[in-house]
Amino acid sequence: MTRKIYAPLSLTLAVVMLLTVSGCAPKQAETGDTVRVHYTGRLKNGEIFDTSAGDEPLEFTLGQGQMITGFEQAVLGMQVGDNKTVTIPVDEAYGPRRDDLILEVSRDELPDDLEPDVGMLLQSSQPDGSVTIFTITEVSDSMIKVDGNHPLAGQELTFDIQLVEIVASGKTGSALTSLPLREALANGKPTLAEFGRGVCIPCKEMKPILERLAIEYEGKLNVVIVEIDENMDLTRQYGIMAIPTQIVFDRHGIEITRHTGFWSREQIITQLQKIGIN
Repeated sequence: MTRKIYAPLSLTLAVVMLLTVSGCAPKQAETGDTVRVHYTGRLKNGEIFDTSAGDEPLEFTLGQGQMITGFEQAVLGMQVGDNKTVTIPVDEAYGPRRDDLILEVSRDELPDDLEPDVGMLLQSSQPDGSVTIFTITEVSDSMIKVDGNHPLAGQELTFDIQLVEIVASGKTGSALTSLPLREALANGKPTLAEFGRGVCIPCKEMKPILERLAIEYEGKLNVVIVEIDENMDLTRQYGIMAIPTQIVFDRHGIEITRHTGFWSREQIITQLQKIGIN
């Protein structure tokens, strides 16, 4: 009788141990994974310079250079639900500040239809095909002063990071980036395309507006975000001089109008109504 009771119990314990050892450990984030994280970034003095608190988690793919090196390295190896605080040195963040990236430019060198303003972002194409983003820091009647350093260059950064989700390979979190611009312009619907860079502040402010418009105008309008670093051919083709730049195309793929900088939802809707999109 004793054997009949304990033999099945021993077998059950062995099966449980086998399952534990053989393969149910939580997945760790690794290169190639698309992950979603909540984060708060602080400067050395404790000032918060950016956070996802109260917003959607940040989504990016590890190994594609979408984030600074130190941030990616911190996420590698984390499991869903893990929390981590990491301090990132200057060289693994946005690098040291460079005086050679602070320039004065004559206003005559700017496009005639561009009205410069402090805080506006401009881009300059280099001979090797790369692009440098400059921030306008001063404006006078004849000159503008621009700074090509990232606003956080020269800063040691501390991040609180929580890994929220490891997304299945190939899945993207935003429908805005799932449709290439050329495909959108050829599908017979009007298109609102924004050229930008995910880390620029006005681009980040525009993203929830564009996401909302994509839902509200589903079936009537393509809404596409074009990352300039990944689409240099399109950036040159459309003569993008500052980011973010939004372009509205008609259903034939012909440009109707464009706007540079933050564009409110109300202003966009007014423009769409002018071309018959309600």
